[in-house]
Amino acid sequence: MTISIPNKEASLLDLLKECVLKFAATFGMHSERRDLELRFADCIRINDAMIRRICLGYAHTSQDLEDLYQDVLVNIWRGLPSFRSDSSMQTWVYRIALNTCVSTLRIRTKQPPQTTLDEVISVQDQSLEKKETVKELYECIATLGPIDKAIVMMWLDEYSYEEIAETIGLKRNNVAIRLHRAKEKLRDKIGY
Repeated sequence: MTISIPNKEASLLDLLKECVLKFAATFGMHSERRDLELRFADCIRINDAMIRRICLGYAHTSQDLEDLYQDVLVNIWRGLPSFRSDSSMQTWVYRIALNTCVSTLRIRTKQPPQTTLDEVISVQDQSLEKKETVKELYECIATLGPIDKAIVMMWLDEYSYEEIAETIGLKRNNVAIRLHRAKEKLRDKIGY
């Protein structure tokens, strides 16, 4: 089995997709399994940046970020066969990422963070000023409760109140009230 060497435009996920197709063709993999793997690769390709942003909001170190990211991918893989399209794929992935991060946070609340967000922010390729602003914002968001944190992060990702309510499982008015209160807390902490 030969795999072409990726050029600069090819992404890692495109290479993964090519490998899955060649593996399936070589070893006669069932088409259902192949279809599932292709759906998974497409799902991750489309939602990768969103998944990483959610994980970044809950990570304390770069290792935490990678661990959360891998946990989210595993949960998406496990849930993909039962995805019924009751909601959009993006909403479904957002919910899985959020639930995975919140569940992991509950487990880790007994352990204090071992490093600051400096290490996590260094993962992103941003200017120093923007890094400081992002760092300050994420430090303030990290002080919020898990539900308020999720609401603020979804709001920052420009989800509507209705979409946030559907994903989190609250009523729209509750989302609006909680978001307003969370923004007030953040303003007080940041000093605006």
